[in-house]
Amino acid sequence: MRVFLLLLILLWGSAALAQTAQVADVAGVNLRSGKAENYRIIKVLPPRAEVEVIEIDQDYAKVKVADGETGWVLRKLLDISEAKVEKSGSPAKSSKDKQHQAELEAVQKELVMARVELANLQREIGQMNNQHPQNSKAPRFFLLLSALIVFAGGVVTGILILKAYYRKRLHGLRI
Repeated sequence: MRVFLLLLILLWGSAALAQTAQVADVAGVNLRSGKAENYRIIKVLPPRAEVEVIEIDQDYAKVKVADGETGWVLRKLLDISEAKVEKSGSPAKSSKDKQHQAELEAVQKELVMARVELANLQREIGQMNNQHPQNSKAPRFFLLLSALIVFAGGVVTGILILKAYYRKRLHGLRI
């Protein structure tokens, strides 16, 4: 129930939040076309460049730079901050808003950790299914067993039919 309420609050509150980030103070950060190092580099972002965060996924964040290009940046190379924006566009500075912002950040960190834990558990379940593929062998076993039973039944039926045929043919004579 707590997680459901958390997700509900995050979904409602996401429309009022403008997530911005600043590129870390390093030589340059690669803006990539995908969420891994093997994707092509769109451009190199200079240190302390302002970007808008669109989506956050485990190790990478999807960002939009000032010229409108979007791409993925390694999350640890960004300083992500969230500021509640009023209609006038100026940040709200009341202590209540700061407290809510701190609570929201804590809940978002919890949510990220829960997503990571869920992904790890799903990966473990997949590995366990790959290690113990008993489910795929069970239908084959039952198919082979039923084929063997049908074959044995056919052999027994054939023997009984032959025995009856020869009894009738020999008219009960014993040899």
